[in-house]
Amino acid sequence: MKLHFIQQDAWVEPGEYLGWAKRNGYQVSFTKCWLHEKLPQKVDADLLIVLGGFQCPATTKEECDYFDSAAEQALIRKYVEAGRAVVGVCLGAQLVGEALGAEYGHSPQKEIGPVRARLTPQGKEDPFLRGFSDVFDAGAWHNDMPGLTEDAVILAESDGCPRQIVRYGRYIYGFQTHMEFTHDIIEAGLKEVGGEIRAVGPFIQTAEELLAYDYTDMNRMLSSFLDAMMEDYRKQHMSVPQMLAKMIAFSEGNIHDIDHFIRVWTYAKVIGELEQLDEETQYLLEIAAITHDIACPLCREKYGNTNGKYQEEEGVPLVEAFLCDTGMNTDQIERVKYLVGHHHTLSGIEGIDYQVLVEADYIANASENRYDRKNTLNFLNKIVKTAAGEQMIRSVFCL
Repeated sequence: MKLHFIQQDAWVEPGEYLGWAKRNGYQVSFTKCWLHEKLPQKVDADLLIVLGGFQCPATTKEECDYFDSAAEQALIRKYVEAGRAVVGVCLGAQLVGEALGAEYGHSPQKEIGPVRARLTPQGKEDPFLRGFSDVFDAGAWHNDMPGLTEDAVILAESDGCPRQIVRYGRYIYGFQTHMEFTHDIIEAGLKEVGGEIRAVGPFIQTAEELLAYDYTDMNRMLSSFLDAMMEDYRKQHMSVPQMLAKMIAFSEGNIHDIDHFIRVWTYAKVIGELEQLDEETQYLLEIAAITHDIACPLCREKYGNTNGKYQEEEGVPLVEAFLCDTGMNTDQIERVKYLVGHHHTLSGIEGIDYQVLVEADYIANASENRYDRKNTLNFLNKIVKTAAGEQMIRSVFCL
């Protein structure tokens, strides 16, 4: 699982969001806006988390030269359109609403510090908020709140802010509240404002109260939400066993083809895991291994053979259609198309997934077609690059 953070300012840190990601062993990347880092151009994470800052969605480049509201909104829309998960926090929540066409607004009251919030009736029914108490302490440090689209659902509110948590889609959430607060974040925030809270109001706490508060339960509720959402997210994206079953059905009883792609998948899975590929690359490798020969039936009918180049050419549109209803996003499908369209091309191999697929396919073909020792040694010496692939070939063929 991959996460990407958009961090507007150094002191507005991800807190429990990052702690949760690390505990789960997820891959994490950042765009640190205050360092003028550029936003990603592609959707390459499962979860985009847009953090807060002192800006608002209407802040211009002239007012803050490293904050690009329009660009962040465009990236959010890309993630939404790709079916990925998005969580906006404070300013990030407002940007999510704006990206979906809902203008942000001013909160009725300024809130700083833990405030008493409550789940709405819809919030109590939300499957990802089951770890939240009906009434809970919500971290806050804001003047504004996210706008509402026609489909938006308010899940939590407080007396000072009626939009503490908003759901915009199955995996699209706006958290005006800072459930990620830690003492480190509070200390950094207080340092940013000169060490004390000068504002006054019914929902504003002092610096001393902020520092004395125990944020553990707040963090626990946030982590329970993230666990539930991302577990559901995983289930909605077709698993490798489900993909195997789909490809077996596609093969319409051709035992040769079924046996072959299962062999290739098995070798690819083992080599990839031994090479310690990251979760995303391993997944795409296994999907490519399952579907690599998808064009064989068509090639037999159209050309009278399964020549590798015919397979590559005909396989690309077939695998694209095959994967369109699997929950995979555009970038994932494009990578599998590339691998299927090149799996018989042994020059210019680009990417560890491509390399492992070529090695796994060779092992299956060599064993099925009884390649001689000279052929296998030639492949081993000239093509094989992975230590696990070499070990596998030597073991299978007793070299």
